[in-house]
Amino acid sequence: MNTLPRALGVLVCAGGVLSLSAAAAPDPETPEATYTESAGAEYVLLPVVVTDAKGRFVEDLKKEDFRVRVQETAVDPDTFERDDGAPVSFAFLVDTSGSMEIGGKLDNAKSAIRDIVRQRHYGDDFALFAFAEKEVRLVSDFDAGAEKLLASLSELEASGQTALFDAVAATPRLMKGKNSKRAILLFTDGVDNASRLASVEMAEILQQVSTPIYTIGMKNAAYDLLTEEQRRELMVDNLKMLASSSGGRMFLLSGRSEELRPIVGQIEQEVRRQYLLGFSPSGDGNVEYRIVFVSVVKPGQWTIRTRRGYRGTAPVPAASLKTKA
Repeated sequence: MNTLPRALGVLVCAGGVLSLSAAAAPDPETPEATYTESAGAEYVLLPVVVTDAKGRFVEDLKKEDFRVRVQETAVDPDTFERDDGAPVSFAFLVDTSGSMEIGGKLDNAKSAIRDIVRQRHYGDDFALFAFAEKEVRLVSDFDAGAEKLLASLSELEASGQTALFDAVAATPRLMKGKNSKRAILLFTDGVDNASRLASVEMAEILQQVSTPIYTIGMKNAAYDLLTEEQRRELMVDNLKMLASSSGGRMFLLSGRSEELRPIVGQIEQEVRRQYLLGFSPSGDGNVEYRIVFVSVVKPGQWTIRTRRGYRGTAPVPAASLKTKA
């Protein structure tokens, strides 16, 4: 396994319906690397989840079983890591708008966060953010202890309007987890009634996100009775876009705790089973958004999820890497 360059680690939780930079080796006195979302243009980390035809995690793949391509260019990753026991950085972003009070959605989101924190592994760290009324507020910064986070969680109250897109746009600048494994778990009721961002601007934001986003939609009981136009207003399509572009998943639930807890547990286990592949772009040419394709050559029927692409320079072709070796 290769040692990963410095980069950002994150997991976000928000309630409702519904991120790395290459650097010199750390100083011996520096305990662990820190991950940053801004590094996407300098080093590309691909968290990859592989499942078989029955939806089971595939956990025995080796580096040579993967193929990575950036648009038409084959790439030879210089990072490969697979370790179920590796710590994870979780950042919880909680929607605290007034609509989260309906049906106890905010309280159930809090319970889900507590479940993850209480089942933490050695080395995990956590941060808590809250958003409403065009403001994203750091409630508790990254800390392995989590006592402050749990205490602060109890104090969150629902009020004001929802600014979902503004919140997602702000989070890459706020998160500083220390671990290479990370995810964004976003709980929101999806009613974006205060954001200043348009959907087209959201697409640009997605190009800067290297962390898998798991959007958990906590809908009201009346959701199934809504018209198609009303459902579109709940931003479900945009939540799907957030999840699929980042390599995460979207869940649309009633918001009851008995539904929410198993899903959150499933997400937590999935994050721990990530394969991490990474490579350095060439530094030559334009900085632009580049589509990434990851496949598995080992015989079988696989479902592969990873981020859709990265914003940066062109990759070094695999043939060039072998020639230099």
